[in-house]
Amino acid sequence: MKHLASHRRMTSITGYLILAAFTFALFGAGLMEALNLSMIVAAVLGLWIVGLAWESIREWRFAYAADSEEQRFDFPTDTLIIAYVYLGAVVTYAISIDLGLGAVVASALVGIFGAAFLKPYSVPIYCGSFVGMASAGLLDWTGLMLAGVVAGFIFVFAKHVFNGFGGKLGTIAFAGCIVAAYATNSPLLSSPVPTWDAGAVLVAYCIFAAMITFILSVWFGHGPVMASGMIGLAGGLLLPAIHGPELGSLLAIGVFSASFAGMSGTNRFEKAYWMIPAGLLCALIIMYTSPYMGGAGGKLGTTAFGAVIGVRGLMVIGMYVQRALGLRDVEDPVPES
Repeated sequence: MKHLASHRRMTSITGYLILAAFTFALFGAGLMEALNLSMIVAAVLGLWIVGLAWESIREWRFAYAADSEEQRFDFPTDTLIIAYVYLGAVVTYAISIDLGLGAVVASALVGIFGAAFLKPYSVPIYCGSFVGMASAGLLDWTGLMLAGVVAGFIFVFAKHVFNGFGGKLGTIAFAGCIVAAYATNSPLLSSPVPTWDAGAVLVAYCIFAAMITFILSVWFGHGPVMASGMIGLAGGLLLPAIHGPELGSLLAIGVFSASFAGMSGTNRFEKAYWMIPAGLLCALIIMYTSPYMGGAGGKLGTTAFGAVIGVRGLMVIGMYVQRALGLRDVEDPVPES
């Protein structure tokens, strides 16, 4: 029994370490780029990374102490989960690349379909759809299928850590795509940092998308997958038509990324206004990580994941500061799990 408990604990720790490593790598890259271009943005990202580190340390306790029967690998259930992640990846990639509808529209369609017709497996399907957002310039069909399998296993490892934080599914997909890219010797893509003419519009859209997704998910009861899928589909179809192909494409990926932040649960955020700083950070990370790790599916989700963890961490730090200064007797405003 002791050996079994240790095995279950190691499963959660492995999932935790994978998600944390890829999130810190992306945010660290964004901070380094900002240090070269804007000290104001660098200061904001540096502060956010403090919150990200704080909350990640708190989450570590749950990964290390985890020991429940639910964490044991269940062959039929977990094998089916891996299969659905793989299926979501393959279908999305086919719609995006072979049918030419683009990554955002393809992933949103697959997510909506899963939430409407395969609800018990909508979460792994949506996770797989983020793998399928990978660029054909990074992963061919062989690499994509490998990424889908890797992401499926990571999904199983990480199913009991960081729950309630939006963007977790994308981070799983991101890890799968990066592993597949290195395994197939495919160089990651790069693009220039957008100017602030586009960046200011991106910030506004990201804040709006994060808030409206949270509202649709929580207040209107549509659930996180359906809410994010609807916002992503609307953004992918409308924004390029409204703002033109170049700016519209940037805004579409921003809206989709911010919608993942809005997928966060009420166990982490009780109020929609916490999505305002999360949306802001999504926009900043999209801009300042443009030269890094491009083409990997799930990068937008990892952006949202780090954003909401950072917001949560800063929120809790603020609570501790108020308590230490005796300003008011406050409790942790949101349960940890």
